[in-house]
Amino acid sequence: MGLLPFIIFSVLLSSISAFNISDVRDKRQTYYGSEPPMYYRSSDILPFKRYWQPISTDRNGEGEIIDASTEERARMLNRFWPSRKVIAPIDSSDDDELLASRFLSRIQSKSNKNKKNGNNNTPSFFARMRNMNPLSTFMPCEATTGKEGGVCLPSPVCSFYGGRAVDGDCNMASSCCINEVEKCGALVTLNNTYWQAPAAVSSGSSCGLTVKLDENLVEQKKAICQIRLDFIAFLIEQPNEQSVCSVDSFQVAGAINKVPVICGDNDGQHMYLTLPRDATSAQLIMTFGTSTIPRFWRIKIAMLPCDSDYLAPDECLQYFTSTVGSIVTFNWKDTTSRTTRQLANQDYYMCFRTELVHRQAASAQVATTLCLSHCQVSSGLPFSISGDAEPPSSQTTGDESCSNDYIVFPGGYSFPPTIPVKQRDRFCGSILSQAEAGTLPQTICSSAKPFRLLYRTNSDETLTPATDPNPLLGNQGFCLKYEQRLS
Repeated sequence: MGLLPFIIFSVLLSSISAFNISDVRDKRQTYYGSEPPMYYRSSDILPFKRYWQPISTDRNGEGEIIDASTEERARMLNRFWPSRKVIAPIDSSDDDELLASRFLSRIQSKSNKNKKNGNNNTPSFFARMRNMNPLSTFMPCEATTGKEGGVCLPSPVCSFYGGRAVDGDCNMASSCCINEVEKCGALVTLNNTYWQAPAAVSSGSSCGLTVKLDENLVEQKKAICQIRLDFIAFLIEQPNEQSVCSVDSFQVAGAINKVPVICGDNDGQHMYLTLPRDATSAQLIMTFGTSTIPRFWRIKIAMLPCDSDYLAPDECLQYFTSTVGSIVTFNWKDTTSRTTRQLANQDYYMCFRTELVHRQAASAQVATTLCLSHCQVSSGLPFSISGDAEPPSSQTTGDESCSNDYIVFPGGYSFPPTIPVKQRDRFCGSILSQAEAGTLPQTICSSAKPFRLLYRTNSDETLTPATDPNPLLGNQGFCLKYEQRLS
């Protein structure tokens, strides 16, 4: 028995002498070249670096000694990337990418295990770091003044894009970046950009702007399906006597929904431009004829990603998302003038998102009815479509009287009901009413969903006196209040 311990001691001594630490170091030199071994950890992340920031150590992220030959590295990479068929020697930059990827995979798997075990306190930060890009969020924001909107960006990045950083509802690391373009021929790629008129606009000229669409751009990243235009300010020349924008005009190219040509006064109006799936751009074009009026516009351009839950329905030029509000035709104005303000060749839908009513109460319910009525005006005409303004009256003899300019409100009926009850969906004249040749305005409701209103005009305002009997009193368009209700 006394001989056995001696034999064991001799074997151990020979094993120790055979173990040459320098060989291991040589192998490490082979693995990393002249640099010491590395691994990566989350506390050393630099967001503007391509990969993780390395630190010197002799162990990897699992606490194991990194010891592999060049051939072993090649086999390891072939295991993860079979298509590459890596043959030693290989570039160390691929190693860095692989190590970062493996490290993040471990973090992700650990995070998933914690979630399965009911531990939801593990931050998801590591799970997102692989695709981290400090410029990729571009979240919309509102300036503290409440008068402008922009995107949340660090101030230096905002300056790089030519924007103006202001205080807003962004986090501490970002400012609300207001991007403005004040020239013709500009190219816009940044969400919530304002297009403002140049200091001087010449007659007989044009001014355009291109919105570039590319999901590979860092400032977009997602495919864009719609563009919303908000006319903060808009003043160009009025239409002619036949309601045609013959001097100045604004038009859009690149949309697949019907977008009419407009002119005149359009402060507070908006448009949704629906884009084809393969769209790469959309153009906004101002054209100016001979006129002495000052032209001015300020248009907010919002890009709406395809996965947004606030896209307008197909074929809708305007989209309203509140229980109450007003809808106004382009160039309508509360004014004493009775010259023509209605625009020619209008053919578009005004759509309404179905809302919850009685939200303050515990019994909030989905609206079942949409009702329309005249706006309160001081001197203008709230409803003036293909009708004689004096004396004011609704359409004369049935729906056939509304053959030139009219609105279509599917399933419309008067509220409260009038006798005899007649449900109609087409309205024109200078009063909104269900009655033929009525002289009192009515509230018109409909339960047909989706809630929408079609507005249509032709290009003839004065050449058909049988329908438009007084050419000296031009049509104005309309301003209508809307309200969503329960039946």
